[in-house]
Amino acid sequence: MAKVPYAPGITVSGTSARAVIEAVKSFSVLVAELLQVLKVETRDASGALVIDANAWYPVEHYLEAYKKIDTLLGGRGLEKIGTLVPKNAVLPPGLSDAHSVLAGTDIAFHMNHCRDGTPMFDPATGQMLEGIGHYAYRPVEGKKEVHMVCDTPYPCRFDQGLLKGFAQRFEPTATLVHDLSTGCRAKGGASCTYIITW
Repeated sequence: MAKVPYAPGITVSGTSARAVIEAVKSFSVLVAELLQVLKVETRDASGALVIDANAWYPVEHYLEAYKKIDTLLGGRGLEKIGTLVPKNAVLPPGLSDAHSVLAGTDIAFHMNHCRDGTPMFDPATGQMLEGIGHYAYRPVEGKKEVHMVCDTPYPCRFDQGLLKGFAQRFEPTATLVHDLSTGCRAKGGASCTYIITW
């Protein structure tokens, strides 16, 4: 996986971490490994480690969890987990089709990250903090096609699955192609471009 820079002091919501754990729950060994990498300390009534949905986890630990998934399951595993995350994601009101959910990806992404304890997107003011990259939405006029340009520190294969999964919540036949002519973060590029059609 390529290392795309991000600002110091970034944390990830427990809700996001829980969605990833839910996506891999059929791999009990992997769940235990991820909880360890995330340095989870919260326990349920039975004493088992669990993600606290109200906690915030350092992004560097979160990214280590993706490296662990890549090591244990490979790129296809990352992509599969990416497609499963949207099934557990709670969508804000107004996201009712493939275009709106893809257009809202960057805002949702920033809402699930904090920088120095401050949410990276404030819905009340519309203010977005920089430092974690973006999911840029570029619709193709008159077509059921969207180009998403991603320059986040998350793995390319995970993002492929995530974006395809979000589109397929509304358009089950949606497909995604990585436009390698524009570069790839996994190969040292600054961003990846994905073409999603339905």
